[in-house]
Amino acid sequence: MYAIIAIAFCLLLGMMISAQGIGALLWVPLGFAISLFVSAQMLLPILMGLPRAIRFVAKRQMRSAVFGRILVTPLIWFVLVFVTGFAFGFVWPLAAESLHNNAALNLGGWLGIFAILLSPLSKKGRADSREDFDKSYGRFYTQ
Repeated sequence: MYAIIAIAFCLLLGMMISAQGIGALLWVPLGFAISLFVSAQMLLPILMGLPRAIRFVAKRQMRSAVFGRILVTPLIWFVLVFVTGFAFGFVWPLAAESLHNNAALNLGGWLGIFAILLSPLSKKGRADSREDFDKSYGRFYTQ
């Protein structure tokens, strides 16, 4: 799965360089990295952690308090991203408009979100998620 994302990244970078010039070398990776990090914090707990927690709570191997912890983290990230974007747009409206209209940044961001949505299909991604789940929510186990 990671190879597919890498190929898509290279193709997108090449297309954006031909469309926007050398500046795309900055904007595509920046959009990809920021989007990858933020969407991982917001989407992965819901995509991979919530079904696992539901299974453990149904088997009575985990306390139901884990649901609050799983859902609070993406909510906090959503509020932080929204407030940061709003504050940036309020303080520097021209810069915010420029970033909003930057196709290379936006397409890199969408590719980062797409990569996170595809990560559950990878065996390594599922194994990493299992390890992170046990490390983050291990105190909610009943045994």
